[in-house]
Amino acid sequence: MKVSFLKKAAAVAALTLSAALVNVPSASAVTCYGDYCSGKDPQASGCSADAKTIATAYIYGSGGTSWVNLRWSPTCKTNWAQSNVITSNIKAVQTGGYTQGYSTNNGANSWSKMIYSPTLCVKASISGAWGVTQTAC
Repeated sequence: MKVSFLKKAAAVAALTLSAALVNVPSASAVTCYGDYCSGKDPQASGCSADAKTIATAYIYGSGGTSWVNLRWSPTCKTNWAQSNVITSNIKAVQTGGYTQGYSTNNGANSWSKMIYSPTLCVKASISGAWGVTQTAC
């Protein structure tokens, strides 16, 4: 009787573990890595899934309600600019002048294409009637 109970318990544990593994995001959800991501959209490539904001700058005259963020994806090793201002005047700017410009927006935020930069500083930049706003490196 104990053996039957143990077999059933083991089967339940195996099913529970396999069900949990089904919910683990797959690495294949990301369509690029490193320099192969430069110039691609962070949403479409899957790189935005694990992204973190690493720098923020508030737009002059907005009272802190409008901002531009520098985003980083640890999976893809890329940066991009994101803002709650819908504009095509957004870009990621690497030290040395290499840039990636506007990608798209979702009606609430706009963002730039990604830039791979393992050794050089990247800033998020947005411009408008107020001038230019950039994050720190």
